[in-house]
This record gives sequence, structure tokens and C-alpha cells, in this order.
Amino acid sequence: MNELYQVQPSEFVRARNALVARLRKAGRTAEAADVARLRRPTPVVWALNRVAHEQPAEVKHLIEATDALKLAQLGRRKDAEAVTTRQRNALGNLVARAAAALQSAGLGTAPATLRRASTTLLGAAADPEARALLRQGRLSEELSAPGFEVFGGMTLRQRPSAPAGHQRRRPGPSHHAAPTGSPAQARARAATEQRAESLGEKRAVERAAKVSQRRLEALEREAQRRRRRVEQLEKLAGMLRKRAQAADERLAQERRQAEEVERNAARAREQLTHTGANRGR
Repeated sequence: MNELYQVQPSEFVRARNALVARLRKAGRTAEAADVARLRRPTPVVWALNRVAHEQPAEVKHLIEATDALKLAQLGRRKDAEAVTTRQRNALGNLVARAAAALQSAGLGTAPATLRRASTTLLGAAADPEARALLRQGRLSEELSAPGFEVFGGMTLRQRPSAPAGHQRRRPGPSHHAAPTGSPAQARARAATEQRAESLGEKRAVERAAKVSQRRLEALEREAQRRRRRVEQLEKLAGMLRKRAQAADERLAQERRQAEEVERNAARAREQLTHTGANRGR
């Protein structure tokens, strides 16, 4: 069934129905029923599945960077900036490859399409079940971006308890930062995440545009090289046609001359025969 996830969306229904027919013929009715329920993937899902098959290491980097970023946001790592960069780079590389896959198949690579690809990758990397499907290149639908719920099962690091008899000094009020867990801080975190996500998507789109531009330039160079080759072959073909025409004319001339010589030889033979007959009289 894995081959279905590699089939382009326009060919999916035909390939799915053919596979269902083969499974039923083999008596595997349960599998056939499962396959029959599969829906045609969107271009985004198809491109991400293809990239996952072709670039498993890139998918692994994104998942690992996402896990590291979770820990950093929970205070369990001190390199939040570094892991954010790692995740952004891994995401940008995968989106760029997905854009190239879409372009090679003649499908659209509009900014909105690439944003959906980026969002689906982030959602899959953060979800345990979806990331397994992503690793296998078997996503069936687009996903939404993860929020704070992605930290399910994780708890924030607790501060050590104060020694007995020791009274912890409460911090005084601050005019620069909102208290931990306040709505203002939650809004600030959400705004920061949204800016980071927007920046990541923008850079992913820019990377995809650069990949597309490089591919276009390479194709134009290849087309120009092939045009020059065609011109050279056309010139060579013209020369060969001229040579063939000259050879045909020379052959015709040689044939005419040979026929003329044969006629002269026949006349000479006839005259010689006539002369010998006269002498015999």
C-alpha cells in the first residue's frame, strides 16, 4: 500500500481502485476495504509524503529539533535560541524540497500552499502518532500548527523547596514583567510563538523560491545547451544532404558514361564482325 502515497493526486483514485481489485482477487478483503476508504491526498500531503520517502534524515532532524525546542521552552534546556534555529532550518529545508516536488509535478507553489506544508510539518513533528506517519511518508491529511497542548505529558521544572525554618522572600512587584502564568505573559508567549512561526514560514517560502529559481535557471541552461546541439545537428544534416545529393549526381553521371561506353563497345563489336564477314567473301 505504500506505493499509493507516492502516486500523484491526479492518479491516486485510479491506482487505489486497481490496488483494491488486486487485493480482492487475492482474497485479502479486509485490506481491500481499508484501501478503498483512503481519500485522495491534497498536493501538500502528497509532496510531504514524497519528501519523507526521499529525505528521511531531514524529517528526523525536524522531529529531534522539535523535541529539543519543547524541552527548552519548558526550561529543561538552556539553548533555546540554538534549537529554535535548528528547527527553523530543518523546517525550511523540508518545505523547500516539498515546493520542488510540487513544481516538478506541475502543481502550485503559492505562498499559501507552502504555509500549509509548513504548518502540517510542524503539527506532525509535534504529535507522536502523526510523526510516525510522517517518518513513513504516509500522511493522509493536512494538520494544524501545534500550540501549548503539544507539551502534554511534560511538567514544568519545580523550584526546590525552602529548608525548614527558612522563609522564602517574596519578590516585590515589577513593572517590567507580568507574573508567571498571568494572562499577559500567556499573550506575550503566544505573540512570540506567532512571530517565530511567521518568520519560519517566511524563510521557508524564501528558501522554496530560491530553490525554484535555481531549478528554473538550470532548466534554461539545459534548454539553451540542447538548442545549440540541435542547431549543430541541423547544420551537419544539411551538409550530409548536400553530399548525398552530389554523390547521387556523380553516380548518375558515371552511370551515363558507362552506358555510353557500353554502346560504343557494342558498335565497335558490330563493325568488327561486319568487316570479318566481308573479308571471307
